[in-house]
Amino acid sequence: MKPLEGITVLDFTQAYNGPYGTMNLADNGARVIKVERPFGGDQSRYWGPHPAKEVREKLVNNGTSAYYAIYNRNKESVAVDLGEPEGKEIIRKLYAKVDVVFENFKYGTMEKLGIDYKVAKEINPNIIFVSASGYGQNGPLAKNTAYDNVIECMCGYTETMGYPDRMPLRSGASVGDSYTGLTAFLGTVLALYRRELTGEGSRIDVAMLDTMFAANEYGVLPYGLLGIVQKRTVNARPYEVVPYDTYECTDGLIAVGINDESEWPGFCAAIGMQELEQDERFATNDLRCANFEEFDAIVRPVISEMTMAEAVAAFNDNKVPACEVQVPLKGLNSEHFKARDMVVEMEDPNVGKYKTFGIPIKYSKTPGEITKPSALLGQDTYDVLMELGYEKSEIDHMVEEEIVITPEAATEYFDDEDEEDE
Repeated sequence: MKPLEGITVLDFTQAYNGPYGTMNLADNGARVIKVERPFGGDQSRYWGPHPAKEVREKLVNNGTSAYYAIYNRNKESVAVDLGEPEGKEIIRKLYAKVDVVFENFKYGTMEKLGIDYKVAKEINPNIIFVSASGYGQNGPLAKNTAYDNVIECMCGYTETMGYPDRMPLRSGASVGDSYTGLTAFLGTVLALYRRELTGEGSRIDVAMLDTMFAANEYGVLPYGLLGIVQKRTVNARPYEVVPYDTYECTDGLIAVGINDESEWPGFCAAIGMQELEQDERFATNDLRCANFEEFDAIVRPVISEMTMAEAVAAFNDNKVPACEVQVPLKGLNSEHFKARDMVVEMEDPNVGKYKTFGIPIKYSKTPGEITKPSALLGQDTYDVLMELGYEKSEIDHMVEEEIVITPEAATEYFDDEDEEDE
């Protein structure tokens, strides 16, 4: 039995933060029913990367985005027009049967559609209703639209990255989205636990800006305590701990860091400079921080004469954390990741065969599992609606009226879009 087996989630999310949160629910056993627009579906169905043309030609075209495929695995798809009365009625019937509603629409969208938390709670008093938005459900910015790049800049996250004399940098990965998705996932699980104890549902409000502000310790703590605005220091942390940096070797870069004074002798031994251990300028972390430029000028040339393999081996032999700076491809081929089931190969109807990440949470007795790829748009419309009590003839009528759709109708839409693009 998986950790969340028996829990059903109605998923209105699209793009990244919401689908990432519901993916984690699905990976850990929850049944996730994703609601998409009848024509077009989740906006991320259009995002790259896309498979090669010769692969696309063999696929049912419901969008060919690996982005969509990764974050919507283990889910079912129903395509419903939420603007139509019949579409809203489908959602109300689903509210009566699900445990969790998870949405990441712009503020006020669910209210405008008439399917917001108040409606859900009237139908199902114990429901858990999760909103993962840019700025939250209240406050002066609540109505603004946001994506990861805007949030990273607004919370000061980008100001901590890069060179001090150049423009700040956003993260290479959209950490604002993934952090928010994980925070909403955790909030959902905690609300389910609370409901198990009290029988009460919850309204959960998770904002990207809040999540990233809370994750920006390097920018917030020095100012909050001392009123100091930290300058960007590339990969070093000279205000907190030294050594903690990336260093150039003869054949590439390595990362090295110590966070405990007991590791300092090992660092000195690894680079063959035991005399540094007793040097009065570097004897403690505070002194190394205060004399960072002198320290860096001594250590960096020594490491630059080592190969990456030599340096990493020397640090690891001396119990100092270190690794080569790797490209993602090495991760996909890592024996360590493979041993931990963190590299998964999937056959997906939207993109064909591809490799992706596994499930990071490892349970001894109730492991999560990737059981199905991402769904074609509207793939589960008939099955889900028939579970709600609709007759096949009723669903046929709604398909004809384009209130709900099947993959076949969606394919015609995507084919038309492809022709326009060409």
